[in-house]
Amino acid sequence: MNIEVKVPVFAEGATKIKIRQWFVGEGSKVNAGENLVEATTDKIAIYIETPVSGYLKAKLVKEEDEVLVDQVIAIISQEEV
Repeated sequence: MNIEVKVPVFAEGATKIKIRQWFVGEGSKVNAGENLVEATTDKIAIYIETPVSGYLKAKLVKEEDEVLVDQVIAIISQEEV
């Protein structure tokens, strides 16, 4: 089963954020609650966590990409990839 990782609502009125750093490579095992990526606006930094345990199947955006709230940025597979 594949699970989408989306950009959460992180601040009132904010609509986009920049991906700064991925902490996990594609194919790597991840645990629920583990920091997956760091993202920033001009005022704050947030860490987007892995919602479930599994394997990082795909990164859908690159470092330095600007992404929107609720945009899918990664796919987690609960089966080994």
